[in-house]
Amino acid sequence: MTRRRDRQGSLRIKDGSWNVQWTEGNHRPSHNLGRVNELTKSEAQKLRREWMKKLNDHREVAGNSRTLAGFWCEYFYDEEKKDVKHELKDKKPSTARDMKWVMKQIWLPRFGARLLDGLGTAEIQKYLDSLNLKRNTAAKYRTYLSSVFSSAIRLGHGMTFNPARFVKLPAVGPETPYVMPTAEQVVAILDGLENPCHKMAWQLAVWLGNRSGELRGLRWESIVWEHNTVLIRESVWEGKSTLPKTKKGYRKVVLTEEQMQVLHDYKEKNFPDTEPHAWVLPGKRGRPIDLGWLMSEYIKPLARKHGIPELHWHALRHLNNSLMLNEGVDVKTRMDRLGHTHDRVNIIYSHAGDQAQLAASEAVWQKLKTAESERNQQPAVP
Repeated sequence: MTRRRDRQGSLRIKDGSWNVQWTEGNHRPSHNLGRVNELTKSEAQKLRREWMKKLNDHREVAGNSRTLAGFWCEYFYDEEKKDVKHELKDKKPSTARDMKWVMKQIWLPRFGARLLDGLGTAEIQKYLDSLNLKRNTAAKYRTYLSSVFSSAIRLGHGMTFNPARFVKLPAVGPETPYVMPTAEQVVAILDGLENPCHKMAWQLAVWLGNRSGELRGLRWESIVWEHNTVLIRESVWEGKSTLPKTKKGYRKVVLTEEQMQVLHDYKEKNFPDTEPHAWVLPGKRGRPIDLGWLMSEYIKPLARKHGIPELHWHALRHLNNSLMLNEGVDVKTRMDRLGHTHDRVNIIYSHAGDQAQLAASEAVWQKLKTAESERNQQPAVP
């Protein structure tokens, strides 16, 4: 086997610092060696040689941990032992589950036996293109593989650049229309639900526009009665309690007095002596209600009866946003309520914008009340 030629690297000055730069495929990575006013040129050259020797030595060593499959097993997830490693433990439960599936089904069968520093952007690009994925799915697959390479670089496993980072995604295709119920259909489904907990889950999903995990994570201590406010600060997914999905997801939603009265009546009639830490929507064995089960067993049959062939909880999040948009609620207020922006601000104890939020709740509430009134005025069908 022919030994790969050692890279020498070149010394450069950039922004007042000595940098060593070298060739890595079609890219030119660099490494900061120190400030120009602190190192002589000969000292910088010595550091350059030491750095390049380290890179070249890494390239010549290729144990099992240097393959994609070996590195994944050692630092992320051991499939045989079902052992989650530290690089995967700090990820959200839903991300960890998806990442394990993508690596097992997509990347490891194709590139698992390859050396980490032997993989290039071009072959990853070619393979991803061959899967004919939609842009969002391709972005997820690329992100998970890129995360593995980033860990390899950080942990010093012979990687000096991330080939997945430069993979291009497919073009954005035509947007698929999102199926969501009308306000009239929402009221009709509510009428068909009998269990108080089921009815409240449906109402809160429409009022708040929460993600399903955030809906399950509501506790009675999250309800601030004196301010007509619901605090969104916990998400429950597959039995695991985490923070909301995004930084802005930690938020509050102001409801109308009528909505708060409905919530108060629900509590007094069904859980009058419950503890503050208890779930608003309790299920079995001390866990919050299983919203997937509720949707499949109760809501979808009602939805089909009222002309909705397919329905998911997330459709109510879209509906909440659409109702506010149609009623003229400004974009900032809609984003604050739904947790869509990236800035994390302390809005829990600040009452700035509460009047706008109250107007948003009034818009949703009045639309649903109108639909309910119109439904009640219709003659009964024999």
